[in-house]
Amino acid sequence: MNVLEARRARHLIIRLDRGEELPAALVRALDEAEARSGWIEGVGSLEKAEVALFDQASRTYAKTRVLDGPCDVVALSGNIALQQGETSLRLSATLARESGVGLQLAAGELVWARVYGLELRVTAFDDLPLVRVFDDRTGAMQLATQSSAIPALAGEPPRLAPPAQAAELPRATPPAPAIEPPRATPPAPAIEPPRATPPAPAIEPPRAASTGSAELAATPLPQRPIRPRQEDEPYPEVGDSVTHFHFGDCTVISSDGERIRLRQERDGRVREVSLTMLRIEPPTVDAATGRKQFRLARKN
Repeated sequence: MNVLEARRARHLIIRLDRGEELPAALVRALDEAEARSGWIEGVGSLEKAEVALFDQASRTYAKTRVLDGPCDVVALSGNIALQQGETSLRLSATLARESGVGLQLAAGELVWARVYGLELRVTAFDDLPLVRVFDDRTGAMQLATQSSAIPALAGEPPRLAPPAQAAELPRATPPAPAIEPPRATPPAPAIEPPRATPPAPAIEPPRAASTGSAELAATPLPQRPIRPRQEDEPYPEVGDSVTHFHFGDCTVISSDGERIRLRQERDGRVREVSLTMLRIEPPTVDAATGRKQFRLARKN
């Protein structure tokens, strides 16, 4: 048994129109939404479909069955993962159609289909990168998580938890205060507050108000370090230019430390992307404008 947990998810509603083909049209929509890990559900109708069943004895898929004609999607489910660096879908469907002997049902893995009208709900897992790997025990492709992402998360708590410094405090405090009360009682820092209190803020309300407003104006600046990453890692800021591998040239308009919002220069559309799925290349500086320019590549 293998249990994986996703704590940050997005819900996408995708509609495929008549004539579009599965899985190609759905892969394009998912790549545009930066959804490369998640679960799929859907209902609708198909003009034509091909399904297949996995043969456990031969460890291969049996001959593809073609449903040539209109059929309704009674149930459709599947998942999204990366396979060899590309978005990979696995879709299973139960299809119904009218025949000369009445209503017929067909089910299996949906290999290909031409859409008449299809509505899908996709739950994208932004913090759980899934990959599709070959399982020697079954001969089938199965889901796993990228090993590079889990150790980093699992390894953090031991580094944050060592209360070594907390243990040092009891050893450091007993010696000096207990042995030399005279030196412990007159600590100069305790006498210094009179020097800290006299500063004229209380005497000059106008100056105190102006410094207070300046400090309030400066408070948004610490918003940048919210994203706990390596000190020397480049990071796009508001106003910087980026070239996204799919959206092209964009300008950064906002950021929460884990996701950034981009405005495409070609049509002004706003896109939100997750930095966990991207590789941020070192920036260059435009000599004419002085703006930083980043390249956002797909993280394999």
